[in-house]
Amino acid sequence: MIKENEVVSAKVVRLLDLIDYQSGSVVSRTIIDKETGTVTLFAFDDGQGLSEHTAPFDALVYTLDG
Repeated sequence: MIKENEVVSAKVVRLLDLIDYQSGSVVSRTIIDKETGTVTLFAFDDGQGLSEHTAPFDALVYTLDG
């Protein structure tokens, strides 16, 4: 796995290599953070989910595994 603080710009990476599952948890990692929006990668363990919330940007869900 690529470490949390490792810079990944200008590199080809597999999104699955950027995050790991943790038992009973939701893990998140922001991979792009700009004034115009963010891209955050999530790993949900079985039975976990994202609570309803508001955000300043539109959301897109792309499933990589499961």
